[in-house]
Amino acid sequence: MRYLDYPERQVFGSQNLPCFFYAVDKTHPRYNMPFHWHPLFEILHVYEGSFQLHLNERTFLLGPGDTALIQNGITHGGTPQSDRECRYECLLIDLNAISLFSSSIRQYEPKLTDLFNSSILLDGYCPASETEITELILRMLRPFQDRDSVDALSLIGYTYLLFSAVIRRHAYTETPLLQYSKKFEALKKVLSYIEEHYQERLDLDTLASCANLNPSYFCRYFKELTHRTPIDYLNFYRIEVACEQMVYSNRPLTDIAYDCGFTDSSYFIKVFRHYKHMSPTQYMLGAKGPS
Repeated sequence: MRYLDYPERQVFGSQNLPCFFYAVDKTHPRYNMPFHWHPLFEILHVYEGSFQLHLNERTFLLGPGDTALIQNGITHGGTPQSDRECRYECLLIDLNAISLFSSSIRQYEPKLTDLFNSSILLDGYCPASETEITELILRMLRPFQDRDSVDALSLIGYTYLLFSAVIRRHAYTETPLLQYSKKFEALKKVLSYIEEHYQERLDLDTLASCANLNPSYFCRYFKELTHRTPIDYLNFYRIEVACEQMVYSNRPLTDIAYDCGFTDSSYFIKVFRHYKHMSPTQYMLGAKGPS
């Protein structure tokens, strides 16, 4: 699945060991996280405020110091809560690459193999009170925060230390991840389709056909899993892409709106206000500052 193409995700890692890092506050296009999935293991750590995260059918409210461990392939998304500004960081790691670097280590602990093979399901939520895991995660994140070169050996080592701590605390269930995620296969197809075709004219029938479901059932199914109707999610996703382009390009608003699937500028502004509670111009001033 394609990611929203934030420039900072290209700063870290290498072709052999890719890893992506995001430091997110209210000026970042990812502040509201669209429901999505990817083939990477993700660590989401909250520093300030609170963040409501949906992992498949599970929902967690993360506060300062709390962490979510998101296994590869799990659909997830979330929103900061309105009590105060939220600040969080995400680190995405390719476990397949780490496995190739260090396959012999797993022979000493069978559960490590289960984690890498998605044969067990992580609990997902790690409260700040789990000091050992929290301290490990903060050490993993520090080189990315400082924009230091990322030492592959350290990243591999911290990943194994993190999984070792998870195993010792039995912070998982024996449910195979693939079995747990089966219900979400149709959803993942639709999310991928939206990411590839959001610029085009899309309607409920088109999205339902992508999922091989009738429109009425598809609408209930989609809302149950994402907490949004299909068209609501489509508009939400388009606005998130528009925000990305507003922050990272100098293109005219009319061009951005058209490229994000809005053929009418007035309607684009109306939809933008609905999701961001401000005009596109106000958003750009807040994200970029006055020129």
